Amino acid sequence: MPRYLFLCSMAFWLCACASTPTPQPDESKAPAVSYPEPDVENPGLIVIAEPLAVPAPAPAIPAPPAPTPEPPEVEVFESPKWYSSIKDWNGTDHRAALTSFKRSCESFAKADPEQHLSPQLPEYGRYKDWAPACLQASFVGLDRFSAQNFFETHFEPLVLTTEAGETGLLTGYYEPEVQVRKIPDDIYSEPILAKPSSAAIQKLPRAKIGPHSSRVIAYGKPIEVFFMQIQGSGRLRFEDGRSIRAAYAGHNSHKYKSIGKVLVARGELTLDQASKQSISDWMDRAGPIEARALMNENPRYIFFAEQAIGQSTDGTTEGPRGAMRVPLTDMASIAVDPRYHPYGTLVWLETTLPQFGGDFRGMQAGLLVSVQDTGSAIKGPLRGDLFFGAGDQAGNKAGVMKHDVRWTILVPKAIAPPRPALPF
Repeated sequence: MPRYLFLCSMAFWLCACASTPTPQPDESKAPAVSYPEPDVENPGLIVIAEPLAVPAPAPAIPAPPAPTPEPPEVEVFESPKWYSSIKDWNGTDHRAALTSFKRSCESFAKADPEQHLSPQLPEYGRYKDWAPACLQASFVGLDRFSAQNFFETHFEPLVLTTEAGETGLLTGYYEPEVQVRKIPDDIYSEPILAKPSSAAIQKLPRAKIGPHSSRVIAYGKPIEVFFMQIQGSGRLRFEDGRSIRAAYAGHNSHKYKSIGKVLVARGELTLDQASKQSISDWMDRAGPIEARALMNENPRYIFFAEQAIGQSTDGTTEGPRGAMRVPLTDMASIAVDPRYHPYGTLVWLETTLPQFGGDFRGMQAGLLVSVQDTGSAIKGPLRGDLFFGAGDQAGNKAGVMKHDVRWTILVPKAIAPPRPALPF
């Protein structure tokens, strides 16, 4: 079959976004948790401030990834597939994918129409090639048939394969919901920190970062704050019912180390047990001292910024903003290696999805997603990380998501290779 070449360049193990001062907290209520002094001058006592939910930034075109060595060649079958030959396509609800695509279009609208989505990936076309579909997306009905018909009308599916084969790896991530307090106690003792103003403090390893290191946004349970840092964002719920988003604001430049792999190396867990829940259970059994020592095995530390949680047009709360700077959509947004796939493009995934928390086996499924995020552990053309949503239920599914996946990319018909004749 004729082909053309694509040139492009946690995950968990648990996979891979001014404040008004308040009275000084009562230090007598502080937990008996000690943090080592930093290697730089102590900036002084940090008093927690009233969380200020600042508006999320407007969608914008993210900067292209920094130049990297040219990656291996990625082959794409030149002849498009017929939708009728895509397993599970007709039985899948594409409305979430339509919502996700519309959000990508908000970002596309701010770009120069003549620019390529990625200069290194001209096969994905220019922004003007995607404009007709973006325009029509606003007029699509709210039913399943209309959503499916929209994608079939405007896009051609192309099977994606590499020199190593057609099968990649798909994991999952989510946005945790973390119960927090303004004043720490024996249970809510782990600070959620804003990005330090001092570059020297920001570069310290996890073991040397504590409430003295930067402004404290809130205090949560140590295990929950740690997992929120792995995911990169979270929803903070205060005692009075208020909720804000802790959005990713930066890290300390240390390399990420999987604590799941640490426990496996110690013989505490087996490979098939290294899920979010099993690691959390181990920490509960081991106690706070051993749990903190385990967390410190991962020197990377994530800092956060407060954001308001927006509302979607359908009345649901918006997800966190990924690398594309648009809100992620549950089960319809994916993190990829942007050297191979530009932000905003569409991918049909054939994989296995967990049906409930702890469902390692899962069920065969297909789903259409938009490329809207990336992650440090997401490397290669067939590697993806699926956004499951917010909360414990989403987290329990994402924590066991680790399955093979086959990719089919969707490109505008105007730039797709000619479709083959129908078979007789």
